[in-house]
Amino acid sequence: MIERLQPRLAGVAAALAACITLAAPASARQTAESIWSGGPILTMNDKAMRAEAVAVANGKILAVGKLGDVMRLKGPGTKLVDLGGRTLVPGFVDAHGHIVIGGLQALSANLLAPPDGKVQDIASLQQTLRDWMQKNAPAVEKTKLIIGFGYDNAQLKELRHPTREELDAVSKDIPVLIVHQSGHLATVNSAMLKEIGYDASSKDPAGGVIQRKPGSTEPNGTLEETAFFGAMPVVLGRIGPEGLKIFAREGARLWASFGYTTAQEGRSTPPIVDLMKQVAAEGGFANDVATYPDVLIDRAYIKSNQSSTYTNRFRVAGAKLTIDGSPQGFTAWRDQPYYKPVGNYPKGYAGYAAASAEDVMGAVQWASENGIQVITHANGERASDLLIAAHRAAQARFPKAKDLRPVLVHGQFLREDQLDSYKALGVIPSLFPMHTFYWGDWHLDHTVGPQAGMNISPTGWAMKRGMIFSSHHDAPVAFPDSMRVLDATVTRRARGSGRIVGPGQRVDVITALKAMTIWPAYHHFEEKMKGSLEPGKLADFAILSKDPTAVEPATIADIKVTETVKEGRTIFRLEPGARAGRAAPDIRALLVAFGGHGGPLHDGCAHDAMFRMAAVMASGVAGR
Repeated sequence: MIERLQPRLAGVAAALAACITLAAPASARQTAESIWSGGPILTMNDKAMRAEAVAVANGKILAVGKLGDVMRLKGPGTKLVDLGGRTLVPGFVDAHGHIVIGGLQALSANLLAPPDGKVQDIASLQQTLRDWMQKNAPAVEKTKLIIGFGYDNAQLKELRHPTREELDAVSKDIPVLIVHQSGHLATVNSAMLKEIGYDASSKDPAGGVIQRKPGSTEPNGTLEETAFFGAMPVVLGRIGPEGLKIFAREGARLWASFGYTTAQEGRSTPPIVDLMKQVAAEGGFANDVATYPDVLIDRAYIKSNQSSTYTNRFRVAGAKLTIDGSPQGFTAWRDQPYYKPVGNYPKGYAGYAAASAEDVMGAVQWASENGIQVITHANGERASDLLIAAHRAAQARFPKAKDLRPVLVHGQFLREDQLDSYKALGVIPSLFPMHTFYWGDWHLDHTVGPQAGMNISPTGWAMKRGMIFSSHHDAPVAFPDSMRVLDATVTRRARGSGRIVGPGQRVDVITALKAMTIWPAYHHFEEKMKGSLEPGKLADFAILSKDPTAVEPATIADIKVTETVKEGRTIFRLEPGARAGRAAPDIRALLVAFGGHGGPLHDGCAHDAMFRMAAVMASGVAGR
């Protein structure tokens, strides 16, 4: 049983039976605007994990506890909300995701494999693109662009990327770009290759690969890392700033549909941040949005824009550093060769770095000296070795840097000794257990093998060391599906074979919920206002169709987010029969996003900014 995995949580189990009412002192009490009751309430507060009712006023929690005690705050105008058996938990805090490119995912052809999409082979991929083209014909005609998101060669029956000719069969004349689920690769048709300017004479760019046809230098259509980024100016040039603003709005809306009251753009640039500020000023964010601009691009901008408070529900929370790439795409930087990589890789291939050691050391030193939190993408063991060395050197010079709560993002391939080092340095792991569901079989069979594969995203090792950690979705690598995150953190069951990918790394449901609420709130420096249901905190709720602690673990992913509440106000409600996050694209949004307003940016500075945004948006879609 999963619940037996953590004997030290016996105290929490005892707290589950308690119903201690936590409320403001009698002298400070006021009438509640609303009281929520009628279903299980999980507070994420170890002193009183379960409650019967929550009272809300002015966007904050007045009291939480026994129904009779909370009802004392009822007044003549108090709204009584009956949960009808549904379960209320704190609003989810996005530990790592990308809402801007997530909006692109929401508006493009869905090329994900089941259960998030219908693509299982190249034929179904082609048909999905054709269906999207037909449904969105005005947008395709206006922009001369066909774009899809989320295909995964590891899930296709053919176990390979589509070819340019197979995309030519969808359209020979209109450029086609389909983004790999990892966000680190893409496949394009011949028309897109021509627009980018890639041909048989093109050299591989630094940090990227233009895949070739066997026995030829002719591009086969698949582009890795920086080679992929070259396609993005073509896309972004047809989107324009208004289109990117649409992406941000649509992304935040998608996050809300899965119960996230705090969302994240986990890697941005100054132009993207400025666009998000505009969206925020226009009232485009119903949930809070925190962003982390790339520390290797403009440090002065980060320093002058960082804030601990939200303005119009938006803030720059710190800086982002990226050391390596995608584990399932074989671009994560390992300390040993990949197990059985699928593709044309040399003997002993172990991935590669996305940043130099000098850049990594300098970025961490700068953040530590200037009191700026840095979150770092590091997947492979060598990437973590470099990150540990950087933090160790920085803290030797600036001991208070440990208090900045630095975060490791992803950490798919970790050694146990590296977790010991991270704990000593105060680095918080933000792990990605969803990999066990989406790519568990791939990791066991191809990336690291059946032994090391059992320890990807090692939440159990973190718990063994008494470390807090967070669980994230890294959308748009997958949908920002909170229940899928919860399920994977608890069960670690691979979607293909059903194998349990590391039984010893599983955690119980309450721990997994903490990794989506109070613990990510902590690494956002927001634990005093978010992440648990306590008096004085924001009334941020996610309301679930069932109690995840009371169902069979294998059914957790079937639970639906039925309502999302931000500071006492509903920002999402699941209509009967609807599926969260699966709404059809709004053709008006598509037309605006894909060239309807604003058009391409033509001046030299803006053009350069768009190129830089392209690289960041493409590589920053973590995937990883």
